[in-house]
Amino acid sequence: MVGYYTNQVVTGKFRLGLSILLPVCLVVLYKAHLVADLGLGPLIPLGLSYYSFRHIHYAFEVYKQTLLKHSFSDYLEYMFFLPTILVGPINRFDDFVRDKLMLRWNLTYFSLGLERILYGLVKVVVIGNDIISIRLENLINYSYSLDRLWLATYLDVFKFSANAYFQFSGYSDIAVGLSLLFGFRIIENFNYPFLAVNISDFWRRWHISLSRWCRNYIFYPFMAKTRSILIAVISSMVVLGLWHEISYRYLLWGIVHGIAIYVWGLYQKGKLSRFMKRLHYNRVIGNLITIHFVMVSFILVKEENLINALEIIKVLLFIK
Repeated sequence: MVGYYTNQVVTGKFRLGLSILLPVCLVVLYKAHLVADLGLGPLIPLGLSYYSFRHIHYAFEVYKQTLLKHSFSDYLEYMFFLPTILVGPINRFDDFVRDKLMLRWNLTYFSLGLERILYGLVKVVVIGNDIISIRLENLINYSYSLDRLWLATYLDVFKFSANAYFQFSGYSDIAVGLSLLFGFRIIENFNYPFLAVNISDFWRRWHISLSRWCRNYIFYPFMAKTRSILIAVISSMVVLGLWHEISYRYLLWGIVHGIAIYVWGLYQKGKLSRFMKRLHYNRVIGNLITIHFVMVSFILVKEENLINALEIIKVLLFIK
């Protein structure tokens, strides 16, 4: 009987690994631009990252036997749910199935969905494309013409950060709104991240569905295996970074954020108090530190190489 149980566990783990391996390989090939080099670019469907991560979530939950009773068509509808294919969020399977079971005409959902789509379009078209990409760019060029290097550099970094937020959160609003039109309430992806008072708070507010995915399927397993918070949190943030693009820039960006989260954890536990006795930390100071840390970290992925990124950081720190 024990041998039978052991074989079942091994078989379950083998199936889990196999079901995860294919989407992971496809994502790696795509994110590392190897698919384009092989001439297979047109064969890679849109939204690969999102439904690959949804499938991995589904595979893990099947292995843990936590999912609601469902059919194969439920799985297919979840995987290829139109509003979340291109830009996410990475919604959970059980939430999707519950909404499907209770599916009915809901005037409140429909009205709220139209409202969210409108908000998303304003973020993308008006704020992102017009105010930030055009008008702020003109201000940056004007600052350069007046030989105000620091101001122009700061505004350029701010432009990249703000545009990333308004574009991505705008598309997420549209996805949430479209889902509501279909009668599904999916997870929110952003919750005013630039109001965060520390780096952990920021990652509870920015790309929420991906952050939770990394916490559940990277941080907790690594924590259970290594018993090291540092290894677990850096592993989570590295995966989160490489999800955007497999390159040394995003690898470094993930490591930097992982270290920052770990250091914040040490500060919360009082392990850095002897070094920071004179620092009066409050919400305003915390918010300013967090915003500027995030903005500076974005320089690592904004620039094509590390040398250019370091030159920009030097300007902002008045070293150059």
